[in-house]
Amino acid sequence: MSDWIFSKGWLAAAMAAAGLLCVGLAGANASDVVPRLPKAAATGAAWDWSGFYLGADVGGARQTTSSSRSEFFENEPDSPTAQSQAPSSSSAIGGVHFGYNWQVSRLVFGVEGDWQWTKSSYSFCRETDTFGVPCRDNGFGFVTIQSETRGLGTLRGRLGYAFDRVLLYGTGGLALADLRSTITVDCRVNGCGHDGSKNLGAQNFSSMSTGWVAGVGAEVMLSPNLIVRSEYLHVDVGSVSDKLDLALVNCSSGGPCGASWSRNQRYDIGRIGFSYKFGGAGRVN
Repeated sequence: MSDWIFSKGWLAAAMAAAGLLCVGLAGANASDVVPRLPKAAATGAAWDWSGFYLGADVGGARQTTSSSRSEFFENEPDSPTAQSQAPSSSSAIGGVHFGYNWQVSRLVFGVEGDWQWTKSSYSFCRETDTFGVPCRDNGFGFVTIQSETRGLGTLRGRLGYAFDRVLLYGTGGLALADLRSTITVDCRVNGCGHDGSKNLGAQNFSSMSTGWVAGVGAEVMLSPNLIVRSEYLHVDVGSVSDKLDLALVNCSSGGPCGASWSRNQRYDIGRIGFSYKFGGAGRVN
């Protein structure tokens, strides 16, 4: 499992590094492109970035959590306090994007939307009592928490500067994450915590969490219609909370009891892709 996590983490890091490297190369290419243009073109003409475009991309995503808190709660004075975990995971990511650009001299304004499919997941265990152990029922039970991100979407504004065929830009806006999680309480040996009622309970959670996104990118226009790109995005969908309440018959002292999991969810994405720009206009003065 550790090798799998390491390889996935390397994938996300490599894709992010590739994105930033491409931005640097694009900047270097931009400085090379401008001096080679004829004098009149360098002062007035540029490739036309205006218009609607549609494309696809692929890359890697690193999912991290912060301010994380898991808890098994029950109506007992010596029940364990909340615990802090910081699970993370990496996975491949891919999807589609579409947008529209307006060019004014060298400045390029745009709006873009995209949806990315992924399967970034993590899981961990914790005890229900001071004398319990994680991931094994020694008579006090344990809690398993699983989480998965199935998709990420963004709606962003873009502002860039065109160096002829090369566009460098910053981007930011709204983000959306499709989150699925499961909390399982396994107390089949002798009940949970202080309660002696044997039980096994689980609950699935599904949510569309919203937040913000910001990033940078570079694009190169290979022809009036075909554009290749490299992009880095940071996504923050804020705080997410899930809570499983057990039946009162399974709680000591009349309840309530159960398990909860809250965290702040973030993603770092590096990706490359291509776009087809409709219209195919050539150079614009």
